Amino acid sequence: MNSRPRPTTNLYLLDAKDGATSHLALESSDKQARRSNNPGSKIPLENATSTSSKKKRRSPEDSGQPTAIDELISPKHARIDGRTTLETRNESPWESYEKILDLNLGGAVTVAQRRAPYSGLVAIRVFSPADAEKALFRHQHVKHDHIVSVLDAFTTEASLYIVLEHLPISLEQIVEGANGLVYLEGEGFEHGSLKCSCILVDTRGNIKIANQQCCESVRGGGEPRDVRALSRIMMELMQKYIKDDGAIGVDNLDRWPSDCDAVTFLSHTTSARSARELQDHALLRRRTRKEDLMGLIFSAEVSARREYSCSA
Repeated sequence: MNSRPRPTTNLYLLDAKDGATSHLALESSDKQARRSNNPGSKIPLENATSTSSKKKRRSPEDSGQPTAIDELISPKHARIDGRTTLETRNESPWESYEKILDLNLGGAVTVAQRRAPYSGLVAIRVFSPADAEKALFRHQHVKHDHIVSVLDAFTTEASLYIVLEHLPISLEQIVEGANGLVYLEGEGFEHGSLKCSCILVDTRGNIKIANQQCCESVRGGGEPRDVRALSRIMMELMQKYIKDDGAIGVDNLDRWPSDCDAVTFLSHTTSARSARELQDHALLRRRTRKEDLMGLIFSAEVSARREYSCSA
């Protein structure tokens, strides 16, 4: 009794180019026949998983060419370097969110709320095609308890929109963020544009660094810009201004004695080579409860001067 040959699948060990590791590919019996009848022909291996074709995810700053907006759309919950990334949807964010007002909070943002179901306020930042790839890459990869969280992303023909948790008050009124800087150092990044207005705090006392799109890869050997930026931030917090001549220090020594923790920390920011060095300072070892900030946060909410606009 003649029976039709059963379809089989062969495993081929393919040699990868450029010294990459070899990999296995699946090939059906049909393809085997076609390959044997056409030696040397290039028949695609549809089920192959080629490690040589998987290029390491590079930072956009490594390639000088901006990526078109429509190339930034990623599949839902795609994974990069073992991490779940945000979903990028090819539609306007205003189909899902309703604008409330435009606000200058560490840069221009639109405060909005989801149309349905209501899930609290969000901050939406918009990026041009020239900045979109880097912004998306940084927001996908820079994730930490003390970094502003990404909730959603949208693309249109002209822009990338990134939806972030809304933290309504900037550090022009309050304190902290060193843990976020230590995280960035560990990931090989530095913020590079750190200032009071992009360190934010929510109404529960959680303090986070914003503007991930500003982060750059650390090249090594240079000045630790984020640590030096803390010098200026501390001066603003302690006396509300920076010295015109660029000197680091405070003028009111009655309020800020030279041996107090705040002044010695300020001095340490001028010489420390990393944020991790600063973590051992007495000022950062203090355990201030978030609840102790509530009065200060309320005061900042009602008194902070901000630039904003809203449509009628």
